[in-house]
Amino acid sequence: MALLKPTHFKHEVPVLFHEPHVEGGFRPLHQPWGYYLASLFQRHNECLNTWTHLIALVMTLQRLYEFSQEFDLLYDPYMWPLLAGMITMILLYIGSSGAHCFQSRSELVHYTCFMVDYAGIGLYGLGSTILHYAYCSDPWLFSFMKHLYLPVAIFLSILVCVCCSISKTMYQRPYPFTRKVWQLASVILVYTWLILPVVHRLLICLETSQWDNSISHHLQQMVWFITSGFFFGSDIPQRFYPGKFDFLGHSHQLFHFCVMMTSYKQLDSVLLDIKQFENQIRARPMPSFFSTTGAVVFVSFANTLVVMAFREYVKRSHVSSSKKQNGCQNGIKHDKNS
Repeated sequence: MALLKPTHFKHEVPVLFHEPHVEGGFRPLHQPWGYYLASLFQRHNECLNTWTHLIALVMTLQRLYEFSQEFDLLYDPYMWPLLAGMITMILLYIGSSGAHCFQSRSELVHYTCFMVDYAGIGLYGLGSTILHYAYCSDPWLFSFMKHLYLPVAIFLSILVCVCCSISKTMYQRPYPFTRKVWQLASVILVYTWLILPVVHRLLICLETSQWDNSISHHLQQMVWFITSGFFFGSDIPQRFYPGKFDFLGHSHQLFHFCVMMTSYKQLDSVLLDIKQFENQIRARPMPSFFSTTGAVVFVSFANTLVVMAFREYVKRSHVSSSKKQNGCQNGIKHDKNS
């Protein structure tokens, strides 16, 4: 394609765009938007990071279509939690694939793309909470948590966006361990909250020795999530062979695959729970717009404000200071030439 340009080595791009143990395949900065879109069909170090979640997006849309044939997602309020949860999955995969596709355009775009990605992660935490409490929770836990689970989920979902944005904008490479704490602490908090109904179900099954049909899928969902955390934090396998996994086999690609499988097995388990406990689910108070899609809209708006605020901070601090440094360097070069 005429739009495509040769990729660069690590030393040819700003430090902001470096990744640990990745040596090549960096796309040039300041190209037209169409170039980064066309680079989906080019060999570079973000190519499969983009494609993994584009494929996950297609799979989720396919599942949404299948569920729409089986359930009335629009006019049956008891199916609104399912619709809300799937909307957050779709937004997660759009944000993630878009971030990896376009982040190389400039420093400001880089920061903005990944903060949008963090907003999607927070939204997915909210959607998973809605799904698990609506369809996977034991009657006692649902009754005990029915007025609490949603406000806490909303708060934690926004907290993920805030904390991850802090980790991205307040620290410079080489990143300290504190940056990981900002990222992981907020994600672990929201995951602990959203997985609580599933863990409670597992404890009941262990106590009664009665395993229902969905438990194996719930367990697989949890294993895939834990595995995703391992690949996200370990930089394995590329830490042992720098430069060898720049295109294929990088830990972030494996992380993306595990996230995709987490959501896929999550939908399998939720579907079985809906079918298995439908009478129990419909005996509960009818879900409202605000407790489902309305909550997704609210958190989307709140996270948009968070992203805009941090984007302004980046424009005033990182981007402006970077321009000044570049200007000084250009001035020095000019003086030497003269």
